[in-house]
Amino acid sequence: MAGSGSNKRERQIILKARFNEQEASLVKQQADAAGLSVSAVIRFALLDQAPIRASRTPPLDRELAARLLAALGPIACSMRQAADAGDLDHLSETVIAAQRDLAELRTVVMSALGRKP
Repeated sequence: MAGSGSNKRERQIILKARFNEQEASLVKQQADAAGLSVSAVIRFALLDQAPIRASRTPPLDRELAARLLAALGPIACSMRQAADAGDLDHLSETVIAAQRDLAELRTVVMSALGRKP
C-alpha cells in the first residue's frame, strides 16, 4: 500500500523541502510540542493558517513523565542493592533484564522530555 488513509484526501500534492539537521530537529520539536504532524506545522507556518487537527498521538503530559522518571531511580537503586546483597541471585537473569528495561525506559522518558539521557 503506497499510503495510508482515504483515497479522497483533500491534499494530494506533495511538495518537498530540504533542511539541515538543526532545522529538521527544530521543526520536529515544534511539531511534538504542538501535538501536530510536521506537515501541519510547516503548512501553518508557511500559509499562516491554523492546522485542521492535531496528530493522532496525544501530547506528552510533562508532569506525569517527570514523575515517572523520578520513580525509576529508587526502583533501579533498590534492585541494584538487592542484587549486590545476594537477595536476588536465583533471579539474576530476570534482574538483569529488568535493570536493562528500566534503563531503556529512563532513556525514552528523558528523550520525550527533550533531555539527553
